[in-house]
Amino acid sequence: MKHVEEFDSTLAGVGVMPEPDKSEISSLASGAIRKAKFRLMPLILLMYLLAFIDRSNIGMAALTMNQSLGLTPEHFGFAVGIFSFEYILFEIPSNVLLERYGARFWLARIMITWGIISMAMAFAQGVVTLSILRFLLGVAEAGLAPGIVFYLTTWFPKKELAKVFSIYYLGVPLAAIIANPISGYILDNFHNVGGLESWQWLFLIEGCPPVILSVIVFLYLTDNPSKASWLKPEERQAYQDLMEKDQHATLSVGHSGFREMIKDRRVWILGMAYFFTVIGLTGLGFWMPQFIKRFDYSDTVVGMLGTIPYIAGAVVMCWWSNHSDKTGERTWHFIIPSLVFSVGFVIAAISDSPVISMLGLTISTIGMLSCVPTFYTLPASFLTSRGCAGGMALINSIGNIGGFFGPFLVGLTISITGKSQNGLYLLSVLVLFSPLLIYLMSRSRRQVAGWR
Repeated sequence: MKHVEEFDSTLAGVGVMPEPDKSEISSLASGAIRKAKFRLMPLILLMYLLAFIDRSNIGMAALTMNQSLGLTPEHFGFAVGIFSFEYILFEIPSNVLLERYGARFWLARIMITWGIISMAMAFAQGVVTLSILRFLLGVAEAGLAPGIVFYLTTWFPKKELAKVFSIYYLGVPLAAIIANPISGYILDNFHNVGGLESWQWLFLIEGCPPVILSVIVFLYLTDNPSKASWLKPEERQAYQDLMEKDQHATLSVGHSGFREMIKDRRVWILGMAYFFTVIGLTGLGFWMPQFIKRFDYSDTVVGMLGTIPYIAGAVVMCWWSNHSDKTGERTWHFIIPSLVFSVGFVIAAISDSPVISMLGLTISTIGMLSCVPTFYTLPASFLTSRGCAGGMALINSIGNIGGFFGPFLVGLTISITGKSQNGLYLLSVLVLFSPLLIYLMSRSRRQVAGWR
């Protein structure tokens, strides 16, 4: 696309600016990308951080809530896991509506509703009401994760995606690092304040921030580069040219739309791979406080110790994602940490020593946090802009069914065997199916050109 108007030869004496060469365009686009990162990524990170706090704080609340509501491990696992079932029904429609109404409006809507329902969980009376509220929380939050993933693919070229996704996914470890100690303090110090139990205060306090942040999201977020008034006109044009070229490279080898995406077995294989990853992710995330609590620590200490795996995981995740972007390799950058993810569960289970157990949980968390951002880059290598939102949502929908089976199967295993270590062994086995599927797909003759 031209960056200056072409003038008639009769105006040759007017001093026409030459069209920028490719290096200038590249420089303009690179500068625009840097501006976009500084403007958008802190807000995206904060959004996902708050989302992860409100979906996972039930793991800390369980330290006192389970006894208060009379929940068995099986009851708790079911109530936690039911959050994920609504993805099948609501996540794809939510992403379609995001494309129709724009990211800033739809993401702000998601935040308001999930914050309100998260606070309402303080008034659960038993396993039935808790399960209903968890389901509604999932309905409210449906579309957030794939919506953000799709949003980032409209803003950043594929070579930047692993790094960008790692910034976004930093919300997971930061949520644990920030919220776990706060939650532990609330549980130890807010009992019977105002006539409420400490776990009720936990939900009320931690459900407020997303409602407040939704206003900032609506006012501050920009739907796409063409609407970025904070970029100079020449930067905006260079940015659009770069993204169009990036999408065109995908169009030449990818889908022509949503219907073709549905028929592509790679989408379904990625969904199944993500399914087993999410089993491990949710099984670890929701049960970690109780795994640590078995060593008879106070709730505050449990919260503090629960930050250690996530601090280590955050550091390694950033380095690993950056390495993936530098090398351009994706497949093994997913497979290797997935194997580490599995091995960590075994180490955590084989010893009754709190030090060895924490080491295993830390290793597992490092693997978990390092494999997920790289996984998000795999669909973008063959989905076009027309099928991307739906494709991301479908993969996420299939994967997040694992969000039910992870916590539920751990709870069921503990109820049957009476040992939390057996839940860890189960997770170790199930997580292995994810790297196996990705490896087999990478070896397939039908793999898309450019998939590495």
